[in-house]
Order: sequence, then structure tokens, then C-alpha cells
Amino acid sequence: MTRTTVVGGGLSGLVAAFSLARRGETVRVLEASPRAGGVVRTEREEGFLLELGPNTVRPTAEIRDLLGALGLAPSALFASPRLPRYIDFAGRLHALAPGPAALLTTRLLTWPGKLRLLREPFVARGADSGESAAAFFARRLGPEVAERVVAPFVSGIWAGDAEALSAAAAFPVLTSWERDRGSLLRGALAARKRGRPGEPLPRGLLSFREGLETLPRAIAERLGASLSLGVAATALSPAADGWRIETSAGPIASDRVVVATSASAAATLLEPVDREASRALAEIPQPPLAVLHLAYPAASFPAPLEGFGHLVVPAKDRRILGAVWSSCLFPGRAPEGQVLLTAFAGGARDPDAAGLSDGDLLEIAGRELAASLGTKPGGLPRLLRVTRHARAIPQYTAGHAARLEALARAERRLPGLHLLGNYRGGISVGDVVRNALAPLA
Repeated sequence: MTRTTVVGGGLSGLVAAFSLARRGETVRVLEASPRAGGVVRTEREEGFLLELGPNTVRPTAEIRDLLGALGLAPSALFASPRLPRYIDFAGRLHALAPGPAALLTTRLLTWPGKLRLLREPFVARGADSGESAAAFFARRLGPEVAERVVAPFVSGIWAGDAEALSAAAAFPVLTSWERDRGSLLRGALAARKRGRPGEPLPRGLLSFREGLETLPRAIAERLGASLSLGVAATALSPAADGWRIETSAGPIASDRVVVATSASAAATLLEPVDREASRALAEIPQPPLAVLHLAYPAASFPAPLEGFGHLVVPAKDRRILGAVWSSCLFPGRAPEGQVLLTAFAGGARDPDAAGLSDGDLLEIAGRELAASLGTKPGGLPRLLRVTRHARAIPQYTAGHAARLEALARAERRLPGLHLLGNYRGGISVGDVVRNALAPLA
């Protein structure tokens, strides 16, 4: 029977191990920290439910099947798909309802910007495979959309810089629509017409009554003794019968090894084994990010908040990337009469912000959120928690395709080696789950 060792007990490693165990294979997961789940972490504090990593999940077929296998479907919560998203441009919130028509009705864009958007089907295909996300969307949809929609999306969702992110690497579906159909609109219509077979997916964003960490906790429970917490892998080396893994608890022999750590940790492990792959992993930027959980009395707002949250159009005088209106999404996120917001600072455009003191971050967040949301005068929100991620979301910058090819070459050269993580194939929880099911299928 094949023996597989998974290095890393974050969501990627847990899902891969669970899939192998369900197939009857022998699997062991090594996680250096005392808990499983990686950045997917939920904690309660003073009656608030805090998501220290991802806040929500967009349902996919793979996630639906995983929840069914774990028996988690009854505890799933879905936010209303009608909740608007907002973009803060120059201190004013602009609602974006779901669907492409929102760009034609919003006041975020001028009439010339909307007319430029309508020209998209007639824009010629691009020829630069190294085009940035900002350049790609400016060329196809116009500079206003690139500046006022794409840039805040990239900074708020990726903690990235649209000028640096590779369009082909970060938005492969959209760039394929241009390549294959000559237009984003034609590509979207073709994808909608083609549809997806099988049971339709819920439209709302997903979480659980006790937060997103419910998912890795359930997988960890199912893995049982196959999951070794507090055990660090310190070195890898090919062996005659597979792989030898040196760990803090002694050596392990394995037929296969799945490295499911962060890119930086994987780079360290692979350095003695494959320097090219190690260098490629080390070159993937992972800027720092600070996550602030802020409590407000509900009476602080001129009207009840209703929405998913808002993203901020990047500007020199703005340091908050955006905020999730956490207590608007699901019940039980805040005590009665309180509002919970989760704000973000740092990222590729402003990495120094993540290292500011708690007091400085609270002052900046309070001031900027007051300007965006119109909170009543009377002091700052209450700071429940600041979580700092020294290396946060991997950035798919120029040259990312070449880095991924270096990883694929390492896997071909070294049988039994598999590299898994959100630096490859997408950063969302849905991407992570799908990719974790793929490499050993």
C-alpha cells in the first residue's frame, strides 16, 4: 500500500490527506504548530466571532462534495447573494450589485467610462503575455474600470498591486476568454451557455455557525492519529524506496511526499533537493498584512449597515485596503446592539502599514472608516484583535508562469514529490480545495 507523508496541516494538506485516506491509502500529516488549519482560524472574544484569516468561501462543486463527506452541510450558513458590495472612491461609497450590469448603473464610473466599457467586444486582442492586471483591464474595459474597480479588488482581495500582478497568472479564465473568444463579454456568454452539469450550487457566500475553522477542524478529527501536531519536517531527501523525511520526532520513510506548506517554507525544504524549484518558490512575493477586528455600537452608524463590505480605491492618503462588514453577513458574529467590522492594512502597495503599532492602526482605521461609513463623532471603535501575517497572500507577479514551470520540472525529475499551496492554481479557499484534490488523483 502506498505511503504518503503530507508536510503541512493547513487546508491544502488536510484536504489532500483526507482524500487519500478515503481512498484507503496510508497517509500521515506533519504539522509543526499545535493546531491544524493554517491561516483558516476562528476565535471567539467578548461575544464576537473573529475570522483571523479568510472570512467567507464561495461555494464550488468540490466544496459541496467535501461538506457532504464530512457531514457539515447542516451547519453551513449562506450569506444573502443580494447583499451589495461597495467601493470607496474619494471617501464616498458606491454600491455594486451582483452582475456585470452594475457597472453600467453605478455612479462610480462617469458616462465616458461607461461608454468605453461598452466598447469591450470590439477591442483587439492583446499580444503581451506579460501584461499586468492593470494594463489588461485598462485595455479591455477602460482606464476608469481598471482604476476604480480592478485596483481596489486586487488590493482588497489579493492584498496586491494591480500594476504588478500578472493578468495571465492571476486571472487565467478572463485572459483565456480574450485569447479564445476575442472578448470578455463573448467569453462570459459562452461560459454561461455552456454551464456546469450537476446539482446547482448555492449562490450565497459560505461559512458555518462557528466560523470557517469548522472545516479544517472536521477534517483533522476525521484524520485522527494520522495527523501529527507539533511535529516539524526539517529535511527531505530522495531514497531508494521513495523519500526520507527528517522530522523533529525522528525520520520517516515514505513512498510519496506532498509539501503543502507556504511557498517560503517549501523553498527552505527543497533547497538541498532542487535548487531551481527552491529559488522559484523563494521568489514568490508574500507581503505582510494586518487584520483588525473592530467593534462599534450599532447606534454609531447613521443607518443600519447592509452589505458584504467595501474596498478602497488606492490613494496616497488611504491606508485601509477595505473592510468586511462581518456582523451583516451571518448571525452570531456580534452581541446584540454591536457591529463587527474586519479591516485590512498592509499588502503589496503599503507593506509598512502591517508593522504599525496597534494604537496607530486603530487611529488610522477609525479615521478612515468614519469617513467611509459616516460613523457619529465620539471616539474610536473598540479594537478587539490585531492579527499580523508576516507573509500573507502569495502574489502572482510577472514571471509567475516561469516559476510554476520550475516547480513542474522538479516534480518530473523527482518521482513521488508533489508541491501544493495557494501559490499555485489560485488563492481562494475554493481554489485551494480543488487543487488539493487534483495532484494525486
